[in-house]
Amino acid sequence: MILNTRYLLFIIAILGLLVSGYLFATYVLGGPIICDGSGGCEIVRASEYSTMFGLPTPTYGLLFYLVLALGALLATPERAGQLHLPLVLVTGLGAAVSVYLTYIEAFVIEAWCLWCVISALLSFLAWGVVWFGPGRRSLFAD
Repeated sequence: MILNTRYLLFIIAILGLLVSGYLFATYVLGGPIICDGSGGCEIVRASEYSTMFGLPTPTYGLLFYLVLALGALLATPERAGQLHLPLVLVTGLGAAVSVYLTYIEAFVIEAWCLWCVISALLSFLAWGVVWFGPGRRSLFAD
């Protein structure tokens, strides 16, 4: 049995909430980040790009994945048509922000945070699931 798009999107959102929640907790509590050993996560967290509009960057990840999870839960087959465009826009925005932040990591900070990369991949996966999901007529059909 193949997972339908709603369930897959919900699983991606939960994974994203876990990653963003972990990063948010380390930012707020100031503890060490369990990373790949390169120190990249600490370098990224210490950079001027670790906050946006006065809030830790993972705050926006939490919001994004929460909206995604709610969208997946609400996207019943009856509501799929109404929620498809908003979910395409939300996941597209998430993917675009991920491109920007990944660019910052690679070319400005010159350090990689494993958790940030995982979140970026999840945001792209969410966009791909919504945009290219099975049965383009109703991407959320059971």
